[in-house]
Amino acid sequence: MPASGETMIERVVRVLAAFGGDGPLTASEIARRSDLPVPTAHRIVTDLVSVGLLERDEHRRFRVGVRLWELAARSASALTLREIALPYLEDLHAVVKEHIQLSILEGNDVLTVEKLTSRQSKSTNVARPGIRLPVLACASGLVLVAFADPETRGKILETASVTRFTEATIVDRAELRDVVADVRQSGFAVARGWIHPATTGIAVPILGFDGNAVAALSMTNSIDKSEEMALPALRTTSRAISRAVRMGNPGADPGLSLLKHRIRRATENS
Repeated sequence: MPASGETMIERVVRVLAAFGGDGPLTASEIARRSDLPVPTAHRIVTDLVSVGLLERDEHRRFRVGVRLWELAARSASALTLREIALPYLEDLHAVVKEHIQLSILEGNDVLTVEKLTSRQSKSTNVARPGIRLPVLACASGLVLVAFADPETRGKILETASVTRFTEATIVDRAELRDVVADVRQSGFAVARGWIHPATTGIAVPILGFDGNAVAALSMTNSIDKSEEMALPALRTTSRAISRAVRMGNPGADPGLSLLKHRIRRATENS
């Protein structure tokens, strides 16, 4: 065990967590982000490259390896949720023609597990699969907190960090408590200009058997557009996904839908 009392596994996790989806990193950048001595970080990175969890490019920078993505994709809960939700997300996407996200609560963060992008949308969207956002700074997070069990909700509202992205972002904890209470009562969250000044986030919960949120369904609008037009479609879709999740039934062939989505996304990015 390292002298600090931290296990090697914990250090490896810190190294992997340094990759935030913003491109390859040098060994020095990894050391700085993981708060480890450069020799220690370099040794861990070398070991991770040797087993395929990280990859080294021609400029001696490092990125997440295919094997790590392969292992992450086997996460049963996230995979099942994405497979069940994807046909409904595609239908919603075709109707609203905006960016659509499926997110889950991960500690004090919102983790995006699926996103459908729209070329027609004028809104700015920073979410991508695998990217985390502070739970109290976005519409998805507000929904996930509002429809969490009381213990989790209270803990997050008391201890989760508050981050001001724009002048519109609410950072006062008392005000955030009121906002979360309103979200729980209304059944939806609207974060107008919280992440980007020109974008509104709109989210609704996907509920499990116990009435708690298992995920959040969200979309982004230009800030000059009303959320009223999108809410009925979002709510209808969230109810359908909630029923499918509770039944464990992905509806139409989820494997085929997932493959079609991956093919379309690959061709859009080519």
